[in-house]
Amino acid sequence: MGIKSDPSEGPVRTFVKGFLTGFIEAIICYPTEFVKTQLQLQSKSNPEYTGIIDCGKKTVAKNGFMGLYSGAAPLIIGSSGKQAARWTGYQAVANQFKDDKGNLSIPARMFSGACGGVTEAVFAVTPIETLKTRVTDDMRRGTG
Repeated sequence: MGIKSDPSEGPVRTFVKGFLTGFIEAIICYPTEFVKTQLQLQSKSNPEYTGIIDCGKKTVAKNGFMGLYSGAAPLIIGSSGKQAARWTGYQAVANQFKDDKGNLSIPARMFSGACGGVTEAVFAVTPIETLKTRVTDDMRRGTG
């Protein structure tokens, strides 16, 4: 099921597949991420929202449905970059462990997965999460 992997598939194609996966994920998940960040950043002494539903309703009432996507560009780009980095890192390492038939042992898959995760963390997660929080906070304060 799904797209079959071509043994001659290069890192560019793997990068593009990962990028598209992250893009679609971010488009679907961003509204909940936006609400969560709004709740985290609101004043503790004088909260603007009473919970998740309240935050979503007030955001839509004030800014329309697209208000739930305020500040989405960094997360969409970041999620795309995270998936691209993860899958490119995984595939690059996995290719080194494949046998003549293109098979990978379970330990090789696990190691390749760990390397993909490290690649993602170093090249995407930390910078994008920092940027995302700053942009969302700027949007909340009206300074962005």
